[in-house]
Amino acid sequence: MKQLFPDLWQTPLELRFGTLKSHAFLLQHPAGRDMIYVAEEPSTLHTIKTSGNVDHLYLSHNHEITDGLADAKSTLGAPLVGHARMQQYFPKGLKLDQTIQTESRVKLNGGLEAIYTPGHTDNNISYRYVSPYGKTYLFVGDTLYPDNGEWRALVMESHGGNRKTLIKTIEQLKAVQAEVIIPSVAIGNYQITELTKSDWHAALDAAILSLQ
Repeated sequence: MKQLFPDLWQTPLELRFGTLKSHAFLLQHPAGRDMIYVAEEPSTLHTIKTSGNVDHLYLSHNHEITDGLADAKSTLGAPLVGHARMQQYFPKGLKLDQTIQTESRVKLNGGLEAIYTPGHTDNNISYRYVSPYGKTYLFVGDTLYPDNGEWRALVMESHGGNRKTLIKTIEQLKAVQAEVIIPSVAIGNYQITELTKSDWHAALDAAILSLQ
């Protein structure tokens, strides 16, 4: 586990779909401790479990419904949380324990904020947290992601994604204040990025351009 900030830890690197680099994140806040995205490696899950309780396992969208999700839920003993539209994609025997019912933004436990960011799929949620230690974190899921240093976006029409919707979502993210941008996957080097407002807007513009 790598500590990034006083209240945020990053799990060891894992691969998704063969080539995509991914981390999960543990966020400590006044109401407890939550995992954002999913860690699957058994040794990582054991380390997390022995270090303390996890109160929620927040999913960004249905592409986190992986073969290891049930084991992560069982090992950590944490409820699965995601957008209500995500429920339809779960296999038999596994489902969300709590659903986020919003088409815009809603406050969650511990000061975390869920922002509905559809377009990549129909069930994407980004999570925002204003840390008392001075930074604001934005977990953007797959809404946009770094591809060898360039920010890009991708539409999955088979999972309800829509190009026009995603462009609108990315434009709306320009009004979301955050310094630390945390995607769920990356191609090439995975690095947590601290951005100025102008750099954040440039990243969003680059993601939109990739959809043209």
